[in-house]
This record gives sequence, C-alpha cells and structure tokens, in this order.
Amino acid sequence: MAIIDPRLDGAERAEARPLWQRLGWMAAIWLGSVLALGALAMIIRFWLNSPQS
Repeated sequence: MAIIDPRLDGAERAEARPLWQRLGWMAAIWLGSVLALGALAMIIRFWLNSPQS
C-alpha cells in the first residue's frame, strides 16, 4: 500500500510516486550533494596545503 499525498487529485494522484520512492530519491540527492561538497572540500584542502613555489 502506497502512501500518496492527499492534496493531489485525479490525474496527479495517479502519477504520484509511492512514499518509499520519493524518500529514496530525496536520500539519493542528499547523498550526492554531501559527496560533492566533500570532494570540493578535499580539493580546496589539498590546494591550500600544497607547497608554495
């Protein structure tokens, strides 16, 4: 049984994804943003700690 947003009506309700799928996408987007931010932080850290010539 899928939990669907009660505010949707008719065709919108038929197209709405199940709660677990919406939460899965939200978790995937969150994880992707955390990994991207971590990669950017590592690049900046290596850049700032690199020996100056």
